[in-house]
Amino acid sequence: MERPVRIAVVGATDDRLVGELRRLPLAPEVRPLGSLLEDSEALARFQPDLLLVVFGSAADEEVGAVRLLQKLWPALGVVVVAAADRELALAPLAQCLGARLLVHPGPPGQLAATLEQVLHGGDRPRPEVFVDLAHGLADEINNPLMFASGHLQLLRASFDPGVERERERIAQVDAVAAGLDRVRAAVDRLRLLSQAAAGPRRREPVDLAALVTQAIASRANASAAATVAMPPGPHEVPGDLEQLRAMVTALLRFADEVATLGANAHLVLDVLPNARRLRLRASGPALAAWQLPRTFEPFYPQRAMRGHAHGIGLFLAQTVALGHRGQAVVRRQPDGALQFDFVLPI
Repeated sequence: MERPVRIAVVGATDDRLVGELRRLPLAPEVRPLGSLLEDSEALARFQPDLLLVVFGSAADEEVGAVRLLQKLWPALGVVVVAAADRELALAPLAQCLGARLLVHPGPPGQLAATLEQVLHGGDRPRPEVFVDLAHGLADEINNPLMFASGHLQLLRASFDPGVERERERIAQVDAVAAGLDRVRAAVDRLRLLSQAAAGPRRREPVDLAALVTQAIASRANASAAATVAMPPGPHEVPGDLEQLRAMVTALLRFADEVATLGANAHLVLDVLPNARRLRLRASGPALAAWQLPRTFEPFYPQRAMRGHAHGIGLFLAQTVALGHRGQAVVRRQPDGALQFDFVLPI
């Protein structure tokens, strides 16, 4: 069993940050300390994987202490925590240390996303940059899409189904309309993604097992599909039904498309003490070249799986999980398999 991630929170932080860290579904071991300088021995005994630091009045000395720790523990991840009014002032300092800047308090999911990125590398922009891009794309596409759909309906209505030649044209128009429906569905997914980053719009008990069963029933092609396992009984989490349904559907669709590459793909719904976890394990030659942590960058899997239409499914699943104050984690296992974990608190 993997040990919990150890996180040291140093400086004059409020209790909310420590509380949010301890409530993360994967239950990290969190230790608040008052000072980098005065609590150096306790910090050395704790040997954290992550250091979250709030710089005080003695910032120069504290920066020196952080640099020393980075030399002693090269794998140590460092996050500089700042209130919104100090973000601009502390950004150059964080960059100088090679640290991530975390504005706290922030939107749901920001804390978990920042920690995961610092733990496992990657220099991509913050997730909200991609979320804003998704929202902008949806707005940009929607107006011409509605215009084209309206004119297509008028064109279809102008044909006489009693004339054979015009029946052929109706069939052609219907084929184009089906293509526009796929574009409309993609726009809807982009809109849902941008909404999910802000967290659930409404909360109700949602049975993940029922959503998995529904996603299985709606599979387009079950001939080359991922295997699925889950314990009996309902497995409820509080959240937004529409967002969680989209998350489960996107994840199963992605698993099935991995299976069509000839990989082994197995999706499991697990029960954890304070959470429910959807775990996808995938292995095969087609996945050997995947780079981590780029797997969770929105469009990277599309580059690795050309000819497949999963699009932003992984990013949608990640955004929903983080928006529900859960976690989304991907790991390369010792046997070479990829393991995707989407964890939702109960």
